[in-house]
Amino acid sequence: MKKYLGQTLASIAAQTVSGWECIVVANRGADLPDLPKGCRAEFVDLPLPALPDRTTMLDEYYDGVRADKGQRIYAGVRAVASDSHVMVVDFDDFVSCRLAEFVVQNRTNAGWNIEDGYLWSGGGWCYLQSRFHEMCGTSHIIRRDLLGVFEQDGKVDMDGIKRRLGSHIFIHRDLAIAGHPLSALPFPGAIYRIGNAQSTSGNGALFRVATPPRQFFTHPFRASQYLLRYRRVGVDLRNEFSIFS
Repeated sequence: MKKYLGQTLASIAAQTVSGWECIVVANRGADLPDLPKGCRAEFVDLPLPALPDRTTMLDEYYDGVRADKGQRIYAGVRAVASDSHVMVVDFDDFVSCRLAEFVVQNRTNAGWNIEDGYLWSGGGWCYLQSRFHEMCGTSHIIRRDLLGVFEQDGKVDMDGIKRRLGSHIFIHRDLAIAGHPLSALPFPGAIYRIGNAQSTSGNGALFRVATPPRQFFTHPFRASQYLLRYRRVGVDLRNEFSIFS
């Protein structure tokens, strides 16, 4: 985890403009990698959640994950200025070096979802995933004030924390209903590292996730079209996402 976090931070720190800040939320006493310039730690004292068996109690499992993740993200964003934009980044993913510059040039926008992003499991190939924001948590950039207020008169809104911070699957629709629809980021903005045993998603290797073998029997034409979305992890991609920095 420490190695992956270090790679993720290198990706964030490669932004082409200054003025961004990265807040790493970690339990007090955690063994963190060296933090690049622009990154700082926010320490919390949250117990390891006792998660039920996801194979038999999936709803309860995700509720526990959302409560833990939501509280950690809240610790990171609670003091962020209301007109700043916030992006949640999982510890093992990568982001484009162009994100901060794009946000600076479009500050009045409510935010963006990453419609197209890459899936990567560590090899020489990646997969250009459409509807990326529905699969990966590293997929939304949102103005802080639109996330909402989660504490009032000393009372914490845990339901709001779990729904808007602990999960990425509701926020797109919720903001649209509230009259603040997110725009589509006009370029692939993140890489979702899959096949990591430490991830709560439980995803496997690239080919099995992106093009499940059963599709070649049930939907052969569709599966063949998916093959066209594989990309070599070349120099340009490595440089943009600092994959091996």
